[in-house]
Amino acid sequence: MFARFLTPNLVTPAPGPVEIGSPEEYAMGSLTHVENAQAYLGRDERGFYAIVAICTHLGCTPRLESNEFACPCHGSRFARDGSVLASPATRALDRAFVGRNANGKLFVDRSRIVDANYRFTL
Repeated sequence: MFARFLTPNLVTPAPGPVEIGSPEEYAMGSLTHVENAQAYLGRDERGFYAIVAICTHLGCTPRLESNEFACPCHGSRFARDGSVLASPATRALDRAFVGRNANGKLFVDRSRIVDANYRFTL
């Protein structure tokens, strides 16, 4: 059990874009965990955005709990927008590129980190 505590639950990013479905599948104001993209897809009045589900401390997978992200490994906490609320993480969760392919489906590309203000609009 002690060894499990010392070994974080790390994730290995999938290279390139991952298709995540139709825009209609994501309601306005939603923040949805998309497991195959290792990201949370958000939709607000400005468009779609993706928060990478990898803690910036040691790479564990934070979970959305009570409207904030909690990292189960070392206790980092992040606001709904990905900004740091509690250490040991000192940097906000990354944002990934969101786009739309030729078939009209949304995709998340975690290999392309974007600014927190980036939104994909239809």
